[in-house]
Amino acid sequence: MQQRPVWILTTLFSVFCLGSLRADDIRFNEQVRPILSRHCIACHGPDEDDRQAGLRLDTFAGATEDFGGYAAVAPGDPDASEIIVRIVTDDEDMRMPPADHAEPLPAEDVEILRKWIEQGADYQIHWSFNPPQRPEVPTESGSEPQDAVDYFIDQRLKSSDLERNGPGSPRALVRRVSLDLTGLPPIAHDDTVQKAIQQYLGDATEAHFASLVDCLLETPAYAEHWSSMWLDLARYADTVGYAGDEQRDIWPWRDWLIASMLENKSYKDMSIEMIAGDLLPNATDDQRLATAFHRNTLSNNEGGTNDEEFRTIAIKDRLSTTLNTWMGLTVRCAECHSHKYDPISHVEYYQLLDYFNQSQDADRRDDSPKLSVPPRRDRELANTLKTTLPKLREKVASQPVVWTQRRPIEMKSENGTSFKQLDDNSILATGTNPHRETYEMTFELPPGESVNSIRLEVIPHLKNDGKLERSGEGAFILSQIRLVRHDEDGDTRLQFSDAEADYHQPNNHPRTAIKETVESGAHQQGWAVRHPVTEFTAHHEAVFELSEPLQAEQPVRFTVYLRHDAPWIKLNLGCFRISTTQVENAAERYRDGDLDADRIELRRWEKLASERVRVPVMEEKPKQKYRETFVMLGGNYLSHGEQVSAKLPKAFLPESADFRNDRLGMANWIFDDANPLTARVAVNRYWARIVGVGLVETEEDFGTQGTPPTHPDLLDYLAVEFQESGWDVRHLIKSIVMSQSYQQSQTASAAALEKDPRNRLLSRGPRVRLQAEVVRDQALAAAGLLSNKLYGPPVYPPSPIKRVVNAFTGGMTWQESKGDDRYRRALYTYLKRSSPHPLFETFDMSSRDVCSLRRLRTNTPLQSFMTLNDITFIEAARGLAESMLAQPSFSTRSSDTKSLSDTEIQGMIGFGLSRALFIEEPPVNQIDILAGLYRDCRERYQADVKAAADMAGQSVNVKQLSDIERDQLIDLASMTVVSNVILNLDGFLNN
Repeated sequence: MQQRPVWILTTLFSVFCLGSLRADDIRFNEQVRPILSRHCIACHGPDEDDRQAGLRLDTFAGATEDFGGYAAVAPGDPDASEIIVRIVTDDEDMRMPPADHAEPLPAEDVEILRKWIEQGADYQIHWSFNPPQRPEVPTESGSEPQDAVDYFIDQRLKSSDLERNGPGSPRALVRRVSLDLTGLPPIAHDDTVQKAIQQYLGDATEAHFASLVDCLLETPAYAEHWSSMWLDLARYADTVGYAGDEQRDIWPWRDWLIASMLENKSYKDMSIEMIAGDLLPNATDDQRLATAFHRNTLSNNEGGTNDEEFRTIAIKDRLSTTLNTWMGLTVRCAECHSHKYDPISHVEYYQLLDYFNQSQDADRRDDSPKLSVPPRRDRELANTLKTTLPKLREKVASQPVVWTQRRPIEMKSENGTSFKQLDDNSILATGTNPHRETYEMTFELPPGESVNSIRLEVIPHLKNDGKLERSGEGAFILSQIRLVRHDEDGDTRLQFSDAEADYHQPNNHPRTAIKETVESGAHQQGWAVRHPVTEFTAHHEAVFELSEPLQAEQPVRFTVYLRHDAPWIKLNLGCFRISTTQVENAAERYRDGDLDADRIELRRWEKLASERVRVPVMEEKPKQKYRETFVMLGGNYLSHGEQVSAKLPKAFLPESADFRNDRLGMANWIFDDANPLTARVAVNRYWARIVGVGLVETEEDFGTQGTPPTHPDLLDYLAVEFQESGWDVRHLIKSIVMSQSYQQSQTASAAALEKDPRNRLLSRGPRVRLQAEVVRDQALAAAGLLSNKLYGPPVYPPSPIKRVVNAFTGGMTWQESKGDDRYRRALYTYLKRSSPHPLFETFDMSSRDVCSLRRLRTNTPLQSFMTLNDITFIEAARGLAESMLAQPSFSTRSSDTKSLSDTEIQGMIGFGLSRALFIEEPPVNQIDILAGLYRDCRERYQADVKAAADMAGQSVNVKQLSDIERDQLIDLASMTVVSNVILNLDGFLNN
């Protein structure tokens, strides 16, 4: 007989049985399945290769199979059921589970199994494998989605003799919803949101709260905050992982994600684009870029590794990530054998793997295939580009040319490199890439011209993956530059006297490249550029000034030698251009910004306007070149079993299914109306991010081993509502936060603590420790330091780790960003998989090696050490302290005033508490304690002004300070300590 999909069987079962259930009826899914899953299914379940005694207990047919006159389960007769006999026997050799496997079943479990068999041993399909149906909500409960949320929450509370709290205070709710929806406190928002906040605080109606919610959902901060959740799912990082952990330019995908959230692209459309955007009809670059979701897999560039092995690991990760993210199913155990608990066989796993086995990528060092895309711009930069470029072009056109680009008449190399002259006068190194090399570029100087300085431009080129040198790492080291004149008197080497560059690594200034002699393989020798902060995919240049000019009374030839002889191999220039100038003191003038400044500025803006980033994306192989897919015996990619092709698992396949046999077909199956999991998994994830824990706590596992939902009807209601809204994420979020259940006071009664200790029933308002990104962003916002810049490459905020060393690649130096980039939101921070920023590790963020569906919060002393001592939080404390001291209504220090009055101190501290905690009247006792701390600190710093300067972050000669300056410094240091405590209060770190 043809097997029907599980959801059809379940629906028939439900229609037949649910109406006749009695109060003492045993329910299979709620009571029996957990017992079988804990004690029996591992040995007597779906895995045919490891099934003991041929007995299967996860299906009715298997449990009731006749084994020669007896069966494990005899419906209606527990005493004739071998499962009961084996469970209760005193014979250790016969007892199940075996004595060496587990303890005997508790008496209450045995009684449940006995009653279940007496009542007919009915089986049910697992709850989550049945498509959600919209439950009935009484008319009097209201017609809005938030009314349904309250109805189902109240019903569950009533069954536990509990009631909802009343609403929290308006200020508490504003802070809660602001942090939940945007990851930022109320003070961080623009005038539009501030107006909505004040409107609600002035008149706390449902309509005004809804207006505030709408404003928050339309902010860029909302898009950034909710993108962080997707970055965990996508295992997003700025490096490839494994031992080398080299840089990967994939941040434009992160910006695509933010832009998609900002435009409220539907969950369905956004997801399908991430899974298979390249396969959509007439796919746009944005849709192709979306598939970088699955190019976040790790890549192993270590020499000697097998590319096919790590390609296979990557596609297995993509399959696991896809089903985990969108369907909440764990499938990796089916890699080696049939799933022991859920209906996915060993063969079906590899049929699913075939969907991902046909992509072009193959663990190559260059991460191909790649898509060249322009980076997204924030509004301010985009407008500046439109106005600045025309003006600069017009200005430069009227100025004399400073540099003359030279085309070589001869190009040679010492060790086999070939060269190609390009139309823009640049020179592209091609062919072999020797370990060490010297380029020889010969030019002819016309009569009457002279050369005072040479400019060497190093230019990113697509042939070098958009980087500066040829090995793919991005680095180059020019050990030495020489210039030799050729004339009838022979060859004459001319000396350089000075050099300057737009950027160089520490200890690798271009002046070290003009020495007369160079030691082979010497460290700190030569001009070097290798650091992500400088974008070693960016154009760089150096100016080398001659001691004496090269004059040409008649045509004269000269050769520029570019020697690459560094401690590390293959760091040779990829594409470069040589220009000359007759201007005197060129290096010094370049250093002072006085040489061709407008052209340099124009080039910078033109580079921004024409910038492209090459991002790894998914791309399907042509049908005729599809790979063969085999079952991998034991999961080993070298051990082939039967050949398989793309096919969806029959337990989740609608009867009339007709899906394409590629990733787009899989994506459409995931979002098919009959798929029982996709909508449930999605709404559960959003609920968890808002409330603190999902209706199903195991977000990553909706299978038989996952936890059952605390509110199954609410989960199904929200799932259907989400589908029928067009998969509108903002609608879903608003439905949750507009509910009275969400807006409850956080006060917990004794009864609630006893019956609902973890607030799983939502007997009070949600209260959770903020996530890593929010902990940092909120502190910067309270200090007035947080940048609202949108999009762009990763940044490097302060970190206690200054140097990261990786095998084979030399590692990287953490060079801190300057200006606004130092204080950008946490999701823009450069994430190196082998060494994530310590803040992220300390506050439980994933290293992003694999798909992370939820973060498990910890509470450790290290977290306090971080927020009390990390430089970012100290700088935030200084910023908050400065705003406290700057309040004109509190401080009017004059020349004869040595200290602040008690009233002023208390007023400033009250202001700081109100700003940080968004409270109207800070507790008096809290102000008094902090005022005492301020006075203690001031007394200590008066005796150690140098320590005060360190705490205030000021580099000053304390002996030269006036009395007023000294007192102001001590005030700032003391208030910084107080601010640091405020930013570490429980009310600040929790929501």
